[in-house]
Amino acid sequence: MAGKLTAVCCLLGLLAVLVQAATQDPLDSFNVDEVLSNERLLKSYIQCMLDDGEGRCTKEGKELKKRLPQFVASGCLECTPSQLDRAIKALKHVTEEHADDWVKLKAKYDPTGEYAKKHAETWKQRGINF
Repeated sequence: MAGKLTAVCCLLGLLAVLVQAATQDPLDSFNVDEVLSNERLLKSYIQCMLDDGEGRCTKEGKELKKRLPQFVASGCLECTPSQLDRAIKALKHVTEEHADDWVKLKAKYDPTGEYAKKHAETWKQRGINF
C-alpha cells in the first residue's frame, strides 16, 4: 500500500511540474539584454516588428509581434512584472538610441498617437519619455 501511495504522489508531483512547464510564458526566457547589446540582433527584431525583413522573425520575434498591439493598447498594464521590466529596458533603449526606428514603430502600432497620449504619464513614471 505504501508503495502505491508513493507512486501516486510521484505521479502527482510530475504532473504538477508538467502543467507548470506547459503554462509558462514562452517569452519568460527571452533575454532582452542580449538583444539590446547586439546591434545586428536588435535590428533584426525591429525589422520583424516592422514587417521589414522578408519573414526573418525568430520564434520569439513572432511572439513579440503578435503581442505588441495589446501591450501598446494597454500600456503594458497587464504585463507580468518580468515582462514589464523587459519592456521598460527595451523601450528606454530604443527611444534613446534608435529614435528613427522608434518613429517607425510608433507609426505602425500607434498611428494616431492615441495610446502614447493615454499612457504617456505612466511610461514617464517608468523613466521613458515618449
